[in-house]
Amino acid sequence: MKFVISGYFGFQNIGDEAILAAMTQHLREVSPDPEIVVLSENAILTEKLHNVSAVSRTDLLGISRELADADLFISGGGGLLQDVTSSRSVPYYLGLVTLAKAMRKPVFFYAQGIGPLNLKFSRFLVKTVGNLVETIVVRDEPSLKLLQSLGVTRPGMCVAADPAFGLEPGDGVRKGSELLHASGIPTHGGPLVIVSVRPWVKVPGYIQAVAAACDDLVKAYGAVVVYVPFHRGQDAPICQACIELMQERAYMLDCHMLPGEILSIMEDADFAIGMRYHSLVFAIATATPFVALSYDPKVDGLLSIVGEKPGLSQDDCCVDSLSRHVNDAWHRREQMKARFSALAPELAESAKYVACLAVDTGMKGRKQ
Repeated sequence: MKFVISGYFGFQNIGDEAILAAMTQHLREVSPDPEIVVLSENAILTEKLHNVSAVSRTDLLGISRELADADLFISGGGGLLQDVTSSRSVPYYLGLVTLAKAMRKPVFFYAQGIGPLNLKFSRFLVKTVGNLVETIVVRDEPSLKLLQSLGVTRPGMCVAADPAFGLEPGDGVRKGSELLHASGIPTHGGPLVIVSVRPWVKVPGYIQAVAAACDDLVKAYGAVVVYVPFHRGQDAPICQACIELMQERAYMLDCHMLPGEILSIMEDADFAIGMRYHSLVFAIATATPFVALSYDPKVDGLLSIVGEKPGLSQDDCCVDSLSRHVNDAWHRREQMKARFSALAPELAESAKYVACLAVDTGMKGRKQ
């Protein structure tokens, strides 16, 4: 079976690369010897990292060639259909869906996060094109409710976990402590705290709040604080700014690593302060206690699954309270570990089941 997959791939964003790594793992588990073609910003890098074929995400002729003998066009996962980061995202991704439908190919939305959709044109496109596809799987209830409110009714729709919940580190991936040691970061002594931050223009002062909370962890518990840029180009300057604001020593993992390697590092961590969505997915999947900074509704949707509240959000942006939230979560570590440990296998199975639904959609398309 041949799958053509569209998403935010090839931009060296750990979260999106984790989605792709998990999707390809899961599709290979349920479909014997699949042919997987990925639309990517950097086709050569994607082929190298994921052992797939790839074509430029802007090469319409090349994409059309790959679609010609495809059994299924997969859109997702991740937050593709939103117009906050760019007004071009929705037209681009749904344009590809429209191309696939014009070529009479079944289309599957793979555990997507939908919204925010602030523009009328975005909402119109999602409703119109959404009703053309065969199957829609979203990764949280708010996404499902948004689609229903827009009038998307034709395809079968359900909620499942983000693909990265089912990611396996892979053979040969070293333990997180070994990876940190190889990067010159101490792995013995105090508890390991992993920090993920990203740009957030709507909440001035959040960098100072993160730096202060991390200082408190170092002073009180001798923590080893390691900042991990999940989207290196965007996040590394923010990580560096936090480190420079801190009074205590902290480190940045400033190197290229695979999603499975970052997952392994999170598994060895004692605590996390997470802003990037997939830093929190990794924390939940590895039963690592955390405090979240909710810069986007998708983070709130994820937190609702595990019964946690954000330490900072756009609705509650009192930066002085972050340290209190961190201190509270630190003292609830064992409770959080137990809760996440109980939830993680269920979320992993849910994530893997989406691949079964995708293969089923492709098989039905073959028979038509």
